[in-house]
Amino acid sequence: MKKRYLPDYYFKSIYTIDFKKLKSKGIKNLIIDIDNTLMPWGCRIADEKVKNLIKSLRDDGFNICLLSNSSKHRVKLFKDNMDVEFYSFGIKPMKIMFKGAMKKLMGSPKDTCVIGDQIFTDILGGNRCCIYTILVDPISNNEFITTKLLRKIEGSIKSKLEYQKENVESEG
Repeated sequence: MKKRYLPDYYFKSIYTIDFKKLKSKGIKNLIIDIDNTLMPWGCRIADEKVKNLIKSLRDDGFNICLLSNSSKHRVKLFKDNMDVEFYSFGIKPMKIMFKGAMKKLMGSPKDTCVIGDQIFTDILGGNRCCIYTILVDPISNNEFITTKLLRKIEGSIKSKLEYQKENVESEG
């Protein structure tokens, strides 16, 4: 299996990531996917759980850029009054998307991490730019039709991965 499809880390959800450990590795910039990473696919407004996570990460010193293939209008609506950057309406895994998000964060590949639920968009794009990558399981099965098709291929890759058990906490 080629490295470009493998995440550096694999977690059940964004809420089970040990962000203090990431910070200790020199990560200070987070590029985060929206659909099925933070919220179920198609949600237009962030819920309180997402807002609290973003606030907590910002309070811990992380710079955050939401990265989405959705329209600028939708991402602006989603981010509402959260203190985050965003980069939208592109085609992940194109390098320009990830480099654009990194530029907004004034980051480099060494201090940036991409978090997303899709191997062929989030992980491939991050790996193509030599950025740390974290794969999380999708929140919902409700997805765009092409994503559903790609999930079948992702399944064979994911079957060879193991969750980062030392960092997984019980969700409650």
